[in-house]
Amino acid sequence: MSVLDVFNLDGRVALVTGGGSGLGWAMVEAMAEAGAAVVVADWRGDRAKKAAEMVRGLGRRGLALSADVSKENDVRRVFDQIAAVFGRLDIAIANAGISGEPEPFPEMPLKSWQQAIDIDLTGVFLTCREAAKIMIPQERGKIITISSIHGGLVGQLEGRKPGYSAAKGGVAGLTKTLAITLAPHGIQINCIAPGAFRTSIGRGVFLEPQPDEKTKQVIEAFLRLIPMGRVGEPPEIKGLALLLASSASDYMTGCVIPIDGGYTAL
Repeated sequence: MSVLDVFNLDGRVALVTGGGSGLGWAMVEAMAEAGAAVVVADWRGDRAKKAAEMVRGLGRRGLALSADVSKENDVRRVFDQIAAVFGRLDIAIANAGISGEPEPFPEMPLKSWQQAIDIDLTGVFLTCREAAKIMIPQERGKIITISSIHGGLVGQLEGRKPGYSAAKGGVAGLTKTLAITLAPHGIQINCIAPGAFRTSIGRGVFLEPQPDEKTKQVIEAFLRLIPMGRVGEPPEIKGLALLLASSASDYMTGCVIPIDGGYTAL
């Protein structure tokens, strides 16, 4: 087996939650390009369909499912359909999440906190739990969780999204604990912690062609803290996702890996 062969996903089945846009879309594309059939789950069914069409355009099987990962029944339905259609699951990427709106902490309503916890943390827990139910009998599998550098590595720049930071920090801790739980079953689980990427998350500040003065200040503050001097482009996450989804990472589990242009190296 050559070194390139260990990255081959031919014959494998991957799930990407939140796969209809942003980093999720890029990871869907990466899985398909490497040979996997891909299930795209997104709360926006139209986005899931477009991503699945892209997968089929690459010559792979693509299945689109509409689901809200904060709802237990939705998540169970996704995995029931995966089992019915494919009979197996080799890779689960728990990517679906929100960043929420920045709010001053003393006035932050409980519903804002709860929404971040429900989607960004509970949604990952449910995805990992249901994936494990399929993977444990197989005695193999790869689970990838998506945290953030603002979840256990550094504080959130403006300090106004405590729910997001708490949830993403929880994802990192959950990953490490599940790595210990699932290791005896031949399942590896690792976590990607992205920094600033050019996506719609975080109000899409890095997508603005002509940002207002306040948005400019936010962007400039981020760039001053990134040694590479720029934000990431979604395709730049593909290589790391493929590493963690493939046999190349068979001796890695419980890792939290930042991809941030050097932000956390400062």
